[in-house]
Amino acid sequence: MSHNHESSSTTKPSQTQPKKPRTSIPPPQAARIAARFICGESMRKIAREEKRDRETIRRVLKTGDVQLYVKMLRVQFIALGLDAVDAVQHQLSTGKDGRLGMEILTHIGVVPSQRERHNMLHRDE
Repeated sequence: MSHNHESSSTTKPSQTQPKKPRTSIPPPQAARIAARFICGESMRKIAREEKRDRETIRRVLKTGDVQLYVKMLRVQFIALGLDAVDAVQHQLSTGKDGRLGMEILTHIGVVPSQRERHNMLHRDE
C-alpha cells in the first residue's frame, strides 16, 4: 500500500508552479471577436463589450485564420495605391482641382506650416 502511495505522489502536479487558468472561448464568440476586429474596432473596446480580458482577445486575434485574413486585406489595400495615384493624377490633370493639389503638397511637406511661414516672415526682426 505504501508503494502505491509513493507512485501516486510522484504523478501529482507540482504545487510550486500553479498553471495559468485558460479560458475557453466559444467558437461563435471567437468568430464575433475576429469580425469586430476586422471591421476596425479596437481590442480594448472588443474586450470591454465582450466582457473578456484584452489578453484573451489578443489570443483569439493571433489565430492563423485571422492573421491570414488581415494579411490578405493589407495586400488588397496596398494594391489600391496604384489606383489612388492614377485617380489623383487624373483629377489634377483634367479637373485642375486646386484644393486637392494643395492638400497633397501640404501632406508631403512642400507647403510650410503656419509656424514655418511665421518664422520666415519674421526672421529679420
